[in-house]
Amino acid sequence: MRAQNTLKPLSTDLLDFFRALQQYLKSEEEGKEEVTLQLLLNLSAQCGVRFPCSSSSSSLHPNLPGSSVHTIHMVKDDSSLEIQEAWDAVRLQLRRFLVARLSYYTSGHPPGSPQISTLTILERVHYLQQLFFLYPECEVLTDYQGLKQQYVLSILHSSMSSSPGGETGFDRVAMGFCNMVQHVTRALTEELQVLLRVAEPQVVLGLLNVAYFGAVTQELTSQMEREFETAQRDNTALSSKIKKYSARSRATVAPMELPLKSRSFSLTSHQLRALTQLACVLLGFERDVRELITNSTFINCTGDTPTLKGILKKPKEDSSSTTDGKKPTADKLHTPEAQTLEFNWRSAFSRLVPHMEHCVKVVLDDVCAKNLQQEEALHSSGHTLVTLSLIADFSVSNKHLKEDFFYKDSERDAPKMTAKFCGAILTELDALLPLAVACRDISLLGVRSSFVEACSRAAFAMLGRLQERALEVPSSAPLKNLPALLASCIYVQQRLEHYNVMLKDSSTASAKISLTLLPIQRCHEIVEALRQQLTSYCIQVCLTCILQDAESHDWADPKPFYEGERCSFSLQMWFYFLCGLRSDLWAVLPSELAKDVLGYVLAETLQLLVRRYSRVRASYKRHLQIRCDITAVLLYVEHLMWSVSETAEDVILINPSSEITIIGGGSDWPYQIHSLCDQLLTVLLVVTAPISFVHRTFMNSASKDSAPRQLERPVVRWLNAINPDLFTEQVIRDGVMGEAALACQLKLLTSDPGCSPKLLLGMLLHEDCHLPRILLENSYFCQETDSEMSTENYKAGDDFIVALFNLFSCLNNVPKALTQALQPYLEKAHIWKYLYTLADTTQKAPVVIDCIRTLVTKSTNSILVHLVSLALAWQSTEECSKAALFKRKVPESVLAKIPKDWNYGAPDGRGKDTTSKTVISLAIQALSFIFTNLPLAVASLPLSIRFLFQMAEKHLSQHARQLRSMGLLLWALLGCLIQGLEDLDALEKISGLALDCGAKDYLSLLRECLQAAMSIQHKGIPKPTVQKVLQALEEKRPKWINMQLQKARKLCAESIFEQGTDRGAAAAELTEQKIGLMLLEVCHKAGGCVYLRQIYHIIQGNEELLMSKLNGSRDSPDLSVNFDVSPESANHTACFNPLLQFDHIGKKRLDQSEVVDWTWDWPRLLPAYEGMSQVTFRSLVANRWDMQEDAELEDGERAMVEELQKVFFVCCCGAGPQDASRTDETPTNQTQGEAQPCDKSTAQ
Repeated sequence: MRAQNTLKPLSTDLLDFFRALQQYLKSEEEGKEEVTLQLLLNLSAQCGVRFPCSSSSSSLHPNLPGSSVHTIHMVKDDSSLEIQEAWDAVRLQLRRFLVARLSYYTSGHPPGSPQISTLTILERVHYLQQLFFLYPECEVLTDYQGLKQQYVLSILHSSMSSSPGGETGFDRVAMGFCNMVQHVTRALTEELQVLLRVAEPQVVLGLLNVAYFGAVTQELTSQMEREFETAQRDNTALSSKIKKYSARSRATVAPMELPLKSRSFSLTSHQLRALTQLACVLLGFERDVRELITNSTFINCTGDTPTLKGILKKPKEDSSSTTDGKKPTADKLHTPEAQTLEFNWRSAFSRLVPHMEHCVKVVLDDVCAKNLQQEEALHSSGHTLVTLSLIADFSVSNKHLKEDFFYKDSERDAPKMTAKFCGAILTELDALLPLAVACRDISLLGVRSSFVEACSRAAFAMLGRLQERALEVPSSAPLKNLPALLASCIYVQQRLEHYNVMLKDSSTASAKISLTLLPIQRCHEIVEALRQQLTSYCIQVCLTCILQDAESHDWADPKPFYEGERCSFSLQMWFYFLCGLRSDLWAVLPSELAKDVLGYVLAETLQLLVRRYSRVRASYKRHLQIRCDITAVLLYVEHLMWSVSETAEDVILINPSSEITIIGGGSDWPYQIHSLCDQLLTVLLVVTAPISFVHRTFMNSASKDSAPRQLERPVVRWLNAINPDLFTEQVIRDGVMGEAALACQLKLLTSDPGCSPKLLLGMLLHEDCHLPRILLENSYFCQETDSEMSTENYKAGDDFIVALFNLFSCLNNVPKALTQALQPYLEKAHIWKYLYTLADTTQKAPVVIDCIRTLVTKSTNSILVHLVSLALAWQSTEECSKAALFKRKVPESVLAKIPKDWNYGAPDGRGKDTTSKTVISLAIQALSFIFTNLPLAVASLPLSIRFLFQMAEKHLSQHARQLRSMGLLLWALLGCLIQGLEDLDALEKISGLALDCGAKDYLSLLRECLQAAMSIQHKGIPKPTVQKVLQALEEKRPKWINMQLQKARKLCAESIFEQGTDRGAAAAELTEQKIGLMLLEVCHKAGGCVYLRQIYHIIQGNEELLMSKLNGSRDSPDLSVNFDVSPESANHTACFNPLLQFDHIGKKRLDQSEVVDWTWDWPRLLPAYEGMSQVTFRSLVANRWDMQEDAELEDGERAMVEELQKVFFVCCCGAGPQDASRTDETPTNQTQGEAQPCDKSTAQ
């Protein structure tokens, strides 16, 4: 604003000039202030004149040090004082005008609604700059600070008076400030855009501290004082009546210095909740403001920092002294130093501290006691089952509380249900947590201490009750209570840990009053105790009850068990019990813990079965029952393995590192289960195989060597033996591959207690996104069906496409994934053609096109915002600098008084040519900006979108001529840019700036220039201005547009090619670590977890169709994907049905006759065990029925038995080194046909 060149000497006519300006400003002519301001600015810019801009006080007293600046030349006589007074009168009138314009708001607004400024941001900046021309920056900002403070207070008053529900008391304050937040935040956002253009960030922070945050604190303090007096009067008056907490003494809580009346005053629980909601609102406001200012000023305001005094001091005059032109006597601006945001609203709560302390204690203790009493009453009435509720049901209605404080743990680590009384108590603790978090100042720490103490008491009370109920199992309560109690204890522990984190989140040392570690440690101990009780009891039930069946285990019985037509009842009930246990665990416990508990119980009970069947010596009629039982066990375990394993490798392979894990004290249930099942298979082969196969296999081995040795044969695992078609030797050796691997992953996913995000993401990316392609190929997107589909299914299908798009579009590590996953849909629905007309929003397009358009449009928003700023800046400059002089000329009476030696030449009004040249120049500048930033816009798009456009271009050969110079992506991007320039309403929303007619015309011209540059033909001939712009740009930079387009296209293709090749190998082998990193990328995107869960439910609901397609089945060609799958219906398939599960393995019915007649490939299986331990072989073969002394054998069988005995056993007449274990003798205490083990290794 100020000219920096040397001042020219002024004539003696200066006083006449100022007086002429005074007379002109006193006239009734419209727009006189704008004309005067523009004249002074022109004199300063053209003639180098610097008008005095000293502070008001020093202006009136030129002899003060403040006036010793280089200003207008003054003679040391009375005339200098007259000149100064005349100038002060002129600028005072102008100041009044500018301040009035800055404080101009909408008139006629509805009663109670806040006033809204009608000035644009650039207009406010312009008026402030004009004030800086007249007065010192410090004084202007001080006045502006007072002006904005009054504005903020008016917003607060309007918000407080516009409570729609007629609330009173602290509810009215909370609702009023809730309404205030959005208005103040919007005003603050605009204010930052204004102030950061005219002042340093540190100065801006000082102004905001006083004008905005100081005003909020002032109004809050005033309202809280008023409500405190009201509550004190009302609550004290009611103290003699029967109230909820009237029996409790408040005198011990209040400080000694409070009067007696205050000590007898207590808050109600409703008032405490209103104060908590108010604290929530203010904490959210503080957080949002910190983020806003940090993003705008790049000064870190997100952390908690000690508050300092603001740079700008609060003016002592009221608003009238600011608006009428009188200069306030506030302190001047200090030197900018390090500033912090001053959120002092907490001080408004200080008078309520003793009352809040007492009320927090009383409310929490009362809620805890009430819920424990209700639980005890229900239990005493004979209701022994723990009443459960979903974790999601315990949410607080306050949206601010839910968003900021009700933090949820990872879904895999969080329980699904909890005891109802625990959930109710913790909900109350959650509701009051924000109040404790807000009370971090030293004067408020009593409230936090009261919350912490009450929280600890409630925690110990809940844990004690959970322990009491656990001790009742199994004497008077069912087993189902233990998983519920364990889940409840875990939930309590997680909430306490969250409270501890929230209360420690402060940089003030004195505010670090957090939960003592004792309740959390106690939770840990009880969780471990309940887990131990659960697993021990389940194992004990299996060992002592379920697996003890006298009829099934009478191995010496000469009669077959149920005519040899079924397996043992105990095994069927064992599997039935494990399925029921799995259902109970899956329903309440965290996923990982549920799998761990089930795996532990399965492994421990399998050890009993291994010990049992390795000792059994059955009769001839019963030995086939051993084969049937072990076959059933292996089938049962195969089904349960999918539930306890994390990956397909866990199901199939035995990881050698698992042995080290187990030796080190860790748990690896898949490894242990595999080992035990292999031992069971060994028992089955050696004990129940026909004697001819056993003789041939092991006698041949013995004849080659005196001792059996390990031969180089493929190791046969139990899965390969029980299901050789699925688990082939190659699969056992190398792992599953191709569609078989996908089928295994699908079974793992649907058998898991919940959605496993890492497994799901790996499945979706497996084999070039084969699973999503199957879903799309078998859906209505790619099939023409005669049957009508519901509207809900169509909508759900579109939602599925959106979920797939949003998921794959953010995976930059696998840029091809999006195109591969959607390929059937893209080709069948002819999506490629819509990409050419992507910018056309008038035609109806598939939902995926809307998703792509959103991303492409988002990449152009930064360019559009800059173009809007250019247009407004130019328009503001043109209007503010020339309109006043062109439309309203300076009166001759003023022009005649301008000192001659200033050599001022008034504009002649001929600015049309200049304006045209300026428009052309700005259009060239804008076009240069657009094409220069095209590569940046392309780079902001995800790699998956760029690859999609590259593939689409190959399908659009009919448009090859138009796309030759720029390619499809740049064509679409520029098209969206043109569409953005045409949609002016959207432009205003994106930029947050209001567009006037001049700016709209300029943007319209720019749109036409872009269309001409892209050779898009429209009706009529291009405007002459458009031709001039393109011609001028071509003359200035020949062929520059084509060069920029080719450069952007080359960068586009090269980035895809380079990153695609670099990541091609990485995508080919998706390791667990890479999938984990991609999962983090997905979860950090807004809605990423929601999209994963949505896809999971659709896969879960279409499991049968997917399995049939992956297994190559042709039985159900008419099946179509159902997208309308709710989480409840998807999870319903996994629920435990007692009547169905009794004779089913999963969804397949178990036919006992099939188990009895199971075909075992003895010639293939037995040779793999030639190298087994001789001790183990002797122990097992001695238990065969045909090795018994009283066995009835044919001659050929007897000869084979004798040969085996001769080779592997000691003769009956003597003892040798091979008979150390005496396995051929049956102990006298043997019962039910079970032999004592010959070697402990058989049971391992």
